[in-house]
Amino acid sequence: MSNLQLRVLTAAVGLPVVTGLAWLGGWPFAIALAAIVLLASIEFVHGWLIPSRPVVEGARHLPTIAIAPVTVAGAHVDPRFILVGLGFAALFAALGYAPTNAFGPRKPFRVFAWCTIYLGVLASTLVLVRDAEGGRAWFFIGLLATFATDTGAYAVGRAIGRHRMAPRISPKKTWEGAAGGYAAGLGAVLGLNWLFDTGVPAATALHLAAALPAAAMLGDLFESWIKRRMGVKDASGLLPGHGGFMDRLDSVLFVFPLVYLFLRVRVL
Repeated sequence: MSNLQLRVLTAAVGLPVVTGLAWLGGWPFAIALAAIVLLASIEFVHGWLIPSRPVVEGARHLPTIAIAPVTVAGAHVDPRFILVGLGFAALFAALGYAPTNAFGPRKPFRVFAWCTIYLGVLASTLVLVRDAEGGRAWFFIGLLATFATDTGAYAVGRAIGRHRMAPRISPKKTWEGAAGGYAAGLGAVLGLNWLFDTGVPAATALHLAAALPAAAMLGDLFESWIKRRMGVKDASGLLPGHGGFMDRLDSVLFVFPLVYLFLRVRVL
């Protein structure tokens, strides 16, 4: 099968499942997201510590990297679970950045710290948004506007992209594509806000619309930077045609903290 066929097949199977769980919300969504974060955490640890080995060997660190998915699932019970995740991240960082190897090699501790923050704490905001009042609508606004940003950037970049934006991180991204993605994301937030009838005035939704596309593109670039530092093209091959779970989470990990902040400050 061609790469395009694999992408379509994977999306045809995965998207209805993800959409259904997100629509349902509650524990089914929180547990499913925690499972995704667990697999992404295995990719993260594998890429930083043992990139030359099969990705499944990243699971040898399961007792430690399980903190990230537990943080995600726990956020459905109480948002203060995020503080627990941050506490573990701080402990790992203290051991990883300490000027001594008395507790063992320091790099793994640094990796565990950033894994907990990047994939545990940031992903927890998807649960917080979905659990909020009117969270179903805002979850899909955030998700679909992120897709619109990515699609707009890709389409415009392929059509007229000439000026590379960050060649050392992601050579194919252009400023023209970024402008197209920004316009698509901004329009998507405003259009979806009206479509879902959230009751939030367009002038208020514009605050989110103005910031969301930039967050989505920054998340994409950050994940590209991570993979470049790891020396890998894709986080893994766990999602045929799409790379790995980290590759699918990249933009939303930066978008949903912003959506949650918007809800807390401007809506709820």
